[in-house]
Amino acid sequence: MASPQTENGYIKIATELFEAFCKIRINGEARQVLDFIIRKTYGWNKKKDAIALSQFVKITGIRKTGIIKAIKKLESMNIIVTQKGNEYGNIYCINKKYKEWKPLPKKVTLPKKVTVVTQKGNKSLPKKGHTITNYTKDTITKDTINELPFEWKTIFKLWLEYKTDRKEMYRDKKWALIAYRKLVKLSSNNLQVAKDIIEQSISSNYAGLFALKNNNFDKNSKAERTIENARRAIEKINNN
Repeated sequence: MASPQTENGYIKIATELFEAFCKIRINGEARQVLDFIIRKTYGWNKKKDAIALSQFVKITGIRKTGIIKAIKKLESMNIIVTQKGNEYGNIYCINKKYKEWKPLPKKVTLPKKVTVVTQKGNKSLPKKGHTITNYTKDTITKDTINELPFEWKTIFKLWLEYKTDRKEMYRDKKWALIAYRKLVKLSSNNLQVAKDIIEQSISSNYAGLFALKNNNFDKNSKAERTIENARRAIEKINNN
């Protein structure tokens, strides 16, 4: 039987800030993510903390794609500030300047649609075309991931999970690998940029992968490619 006690831990938060949270409407998953950030920061008497996506998933029960969308939502509302971390996770903190927060627009109630039924009745709907079974989806994901370099497996699996959530899974492994090669090209084989591209598509609800907007990567991409090509040439010489 649960019996929470402050002796076993509690979260110290300013009353003024807590009341500000009470006044702003935050959607379900975004609220769960916010609560966990509060737990990881103020719960440990910290102003900010590095949190891996896997930690969010474990505590909230939300898929990674949902976590990314929720984080982007909180960022757009100016409630949290995110800093680039390392391979273990980004750094998050609460924006205490609550007057800078941007509330969500109020929901508009639309009139119910009126369905007109003719005397002949509704026409029968056409049969659905071929759909990919869950088994096939899992197989495509597994087979695709198995062919990728180790360092790319986790990043591209996130994209495949997102496509599955949108019910737009690739029909077979061939098309999934084409998307992977496009991601490598867009990111110039840079893992961090590839991760940012995927997160951009997820947070913007894009169906495909696109080059990053408003970033400084293009300015340095040629230099990075030159360095990478030189490194590979040296490795090739050493292997010979």
